[in-house]
Amino acid sequence: MIRQIQKRPAGSNASPLFLFHDASGTISNYLALGLLGRDVYAIADSRIKASGDESLQEMSRRYYALIKSTVAEGTILLGGWSLGGMTALQVAWIFSRDPKVNVAGVLMIDSPFPDYRHALSLALEPPPSEDGPASTRSDIEKAMLQTVTMLHKWKIPVWRREPQPYTVMLCAGDDVGSDHVALSLVDQFRDSPTLGWNERAGSAIINESCAIKGHHFSIFDPRNVDSVTKIIVTITAAMEMLAPEDDED
Repeated sequence: MIRQIQKRPAGSNASPLFLFHDASGTISNYLALGLLGRDVYAIADSRIKASGDESLQEMSRRYYALIKSTVAEGTILLGGWSLGGMTALQVAWIFSRDPKVNVAGVLMIDSPFPDYRHALSLALEPPPSEDGPASTRSDIEKAMLQTVTMLHKWKIPVWRREPQPYTVMLCAGDDVGSDHVALSLVDQFRDSPTLGWNERAGSAIINESCAIKGHHFSIFDPRNVDSVTKIIVTITAAMEMLAPEDDED
């Protein structure tokens, strides 16, 4: 499902931004963002919990088709929080083979490098209680562990024929501070400015990193969202300026 959540101001020629869902399949966090000054579309997936066998590559091909049905040609920006950032990277690679659409940049919002091999053998710890917020947190843990399995099979795309779009990582400044296995995975590369990508991906995937307020799960909270909104506005505008001009026949 693709949903337009913001419209660009009248007279603006800013490129649209497409944001991909997190491990839960939902886009609710993006609704908290302030105005970004461009058309913003969010892609959700209500099927994700039932699509445990779908690979990230297969899922990304579906999203490529969704975006093409919205923007057949021109310049776009891709991004997302957590799993959404990795989906954005994969979809950008698919678009690199599309001569009609140019991806000006990829915005990864606290998307740590998916090196979760040690986590696959770990059992999900029970939540501290069975009611209230603990139940919700348990659902988050289960979704994250399902995502771990998907990402374990993912081969990070390599750009050979075309240059990779300018890619920026927004890094949460705080640790989650959880003893639970699934929740703590997001902090395993917290000491890296690229959240582990440039050290472990085999190439420099991240061109720039920027610190943002909060921890992985509080980025879009009221106390932090204004700050992250301003940063996204600045970075997406810079991405458009840095994007190479399309060749004209």
